[in-house]
Amino acid sequence: MKIAYNKTAVWNLLLLLIRIWLGYRMITASYSSVTGILSSPKEREFFIKWFGTELHYPMPLFMAFLAKGSELAGGIFLIGGLFTRVAASLVAFTMFMATVTANLGADFNIDGGFTISYTLFALIFIVWGGGKYSLDNIFWAKKTNKASSKEILVV
Repeated sequence: MKIAYNKTAVWNLLLLLIRIWLGYRMITASYSSVTGILSSPKEREFFIKWFGTELHYPMPLFMAFLAKGSELAGGIFLIGGLFTRVAASLVAFTMFMATVTANLGADFNIDGGFTISYTLFALIFIVWGGGKYSLDNIFWAKKTNKASSKEILVV
C-alpha cells in the first residue's frame, strides 16, 4: 500500500504540534514563579538567593522576573502562533542563558538537556515562523491563489 502525503502539510502540522508543546512547557515552567515573585516573600527570597548568590546576577529579583516573564510571555504567544519569531527569540535567549549559567554542572543531564532542547525548538520558529496554522499566518500571510495552495494529507 502506498502512502501519499504532502510534505508541506506534514511540516505545518509538525510546526503546530511543536509550537503548542513548547508554549505549554514554557507556561508551566514559569507561571508559578512569576506569580510567586509578585506575591510571595518566600519565593522572592528563593530567587534572590538563586540569581544573586549562586548565579551572581546583578539585581537578582529583577533578572529572575525578566527570565520567568520571558518564558511565560513567550509561551503564551507561541501557543497561538502570534508574533512567533519574537516569542521564540525570547524563549531561545532565556533557555540558552539558563543552559550556560544554571544548568552546566552536576545537574546537566537533568536540566541542561531540557533547556538545550527548548533552545533548539525555539530556533526552528525563529527560522520558519509559526507555520500555516498560526495567528501570524492569519493576520500577515500574503494571499495566494487558493487552488494552488491546497494541502492534502492522505495516509
